Amino acid sequence: MVNAPPDQVQEHALGAEAIARLQAGPSAEGLQLLYDVVQALSGAHGLRQGLTSTLERVVRGDGWDLGVMWLNTPGGLKFQCAWHHPALDAANFLQVSQDPKLDLDACLAHQTQKRRALIFIEQIAPNACWERNRQAMALGLTSAMGLPLMVGDKIYGVLELFSRSPRVCNAHALGLFRALSSDIGQFIEARHLEQQLYDNNAKLAEAHRIARMAYWELNLVNLQLHGNLDTAAVLGLTPESLPRDLHALYGIVPPEDHSHLQTMIAGAQRQQHPIVTVEYRVIDKDGHVRHMLVQAQGRFDISGKPVRITGTIQDITEQKQAAERARQSEQRWEIAFRNSPIPSLITSYDTGLCLDANDEMMRVMGLRLDQIVGRTTSEVRLWPPNRCRDELISQVHAQGRVRDFELHTEINGKESYLLINLEIIDFNGQRCLLGQWIDVTRQKLLEESLRLTVAAVEHAGDALVLMDHRGNIISVNPAFTQITGYTKEQASGEWFLGLIHKPSGRHDKSFFRNAVGTVETDGQWKGEAWAKRADGQIIPTVLTLSAIRHPNTQRVKHYVGVFSDISRQKEYEMQLQQMAWHDDLTGVANRNLLIERGNRALLQAERHDTILALVFVDLDRFKAINDTYGHVFGDELLKQVAERLCLCVRASDTVARIGGDEFVLLLPEVAEEEGGKIVLEKIRRAMLEPFIIGGQTVGIGASLGIAYYPQDGLDMPTLLQQADEGLYRMKKATRDDTASPV
Repeated sequence: MVNAPPDQVQEHALGAEAIARLQAGPSAEGLQLLYDVVQALSGAHGLRQGLTSTLERVVRGDGWDLGVMWLNTPGGLKFQCAWHHPALDAANFLQVSQDPKLDLDACLAHQTQKRRALIFIEQIAPNACWERNRQAMALGLTSAMGLPLMVGDKIYGVLELFSRSPRVCNAHALGLFRALSSDIGQFIEARHLEQQLYDNNAKLAEAHRIARMAYWELNLVNLQLHGNLDTAAVLGLTPESLPRDLHALYGIVPPEDHSHLQTMIAGAQRQQHPIVTVEYRVIDKDGHVRHMLVQAQGRFDISGKPVRITGTIQDITEQKQAAERARQSEQRWEIAFRNSPIPSLITSYDTGLCLDANDEMMRVMGLRLDQIVGRTTSEVRLWPPNRCRDELISQVHAQGRVRDFELHTEINGKESYLLINLEIIDFNGQRCLLGQWIDVTRQKLLEESLRLTVAAVEHAGDALVLMDHRGNIISVNPAFTQITGYTKEQASGEWFLGLIHKPSGRHDKSFFRNAVGTVETDGQWKGEAWAKRADGQIIPTVLTLSAIRHPNTQRVKHYVGVFSDISRQKEYEMQLQQMAWHDDLTGVANRNLLIERGNRALLQAERHDTILALVFVDLDRFKAINDTYGHVFGDELLKQVAERLCLCVRASDTVARIGGDEFVLLLPEVAEEEGGKIVLEKIRRAMLEPFIIGGQTVGIGASLGIAYYPQDGLDMPTLLQQADEGLYRMKKATRDDTASPV
């Protein structure tokens, strides 16, 4: 602050009453200064120019050395301009005055504004705490004054004056500065008002520009038109081509719109209702059509005669185009709604009343439009009794829309599963809901079928394997793990045939080639295949391989394998085979197996020119033993006989029981007749050995008969007959010798 001792500071009010008490006005020099100031202010072209010129005149005219002008702004006092005596180097002082860090509250200008009075300092006191004081003392400034620039009670700024020579503040000086305060304040006020008016006009012009609006006037006496640059811009014309009279205006308006223009002019001349609004089109400089909204108001003389029409003209082309686009969009929406393949319904948001439905909705529901519109969704039975519309509305209210709401209901007498979408729309100015549904009944039934299929696969007793086009395992069911011992994780990615069938070692490459080839050509292969379990056990399986092809390319996409463990079946078949080809009691071959093997042996003998022997064995005394000891004893005797007979022949020979106590031995490839005789002797001796059964020892004998191929016969029936006849001949010759007592 530029400050001084309290006794050196004077404060003078500038009100009219205070100055009147001084009983003095400006001196002659002061009046001249006032005249110069008024001249400078009146000739100024702007605020800054006027203040700078005034400041120079005041400093020079009243003998000051330095002056600073401050303006009052919404943000506080702001430095405006300064002037000083050319011999005074005030650069540092002015730099400090404009420093943003300057403490304005402590400076002379602020104190003047705060006290709203003239402050006069006769002697500036040195003060090292204030930079502005130090700079003032460096310049040799001794006196200072702060003059508020006021109009009424409003302060527009502050004028600071500094002098290197001592000054006094007398009545003439106060009168001068009161007048200066008022004149300069009024100048600032006037400039502010001008700026506000300019700003308001600029805003109005900008608003008109944005709204594409302008003013026009028609003189009804000479039919002359008047407009401005804005009018030309709104009409899309150059200022030179702007219509100057009514005839020229008709020239840019299409003939079909002339009636609108005539209606406007005629209506504006009616004094009762002189304001008329119409729309018509004009052709701009580029030949394009523009739409205008025109408001006209008639002006009348004192006799009530219309003399001119004034008004506004606004370019509404964009609004018209937007409205047309909206109309077309609404038309497209209507077409899309009507022809949509998705059932669509428009209902009231609040009541659920049906307002419109498309063709597909009517078809699906089996109702006409008049049977839907005017009824609620509950009345058309869209909702089942146990589901409430409020549930959907609450979701719409919370989220603004609903997507994929699943509804199980009955439509047109059929159970249906629907996915409902709801959207809030504006329909004829009413808040409504656009509802659309997708019928997923078929998908639901398919899903249920697939679920049941999956459950069946999971619980199936047969192993199921899904493979890719290379035969690598993708998925297996639990039965696969139960049968093979491989888990799903262990099997995934493995080659199916290579995992369980090839390791069994029971099949050669041709087996797999045949299976795969049949699947490729016929679509399926079925057969028996040996498999190796994870624990190494070899099991028989019945396997079906099927191909799944792409519906378009017919290329194999996947393979399906189904197999089951037939170990028990095989065991049962073996038991049946055993029963069909072997004697139930002794386990040796029966007549059927004897004949089958005999026929095969005869073919081999014929092919290789070898001798075949057929030995008939009939037990002696068996009936007596069986009657004496019972059938159980007799059966056990037959079993031991069969065992001894098997010991008498080779593994390639066949022992068969063909009757109660009758056995036949098939001996392929014997060495001449001597070979047969050797076997007969072994049998005879074996039958003479005692049999021990249940602690009882019995002895029997056997009658033997033998026939040879080819000399005794060429087929089995003949050889059996020849062997039987030989037995009886031998039995008759040696009956007494071969009998043994019990």
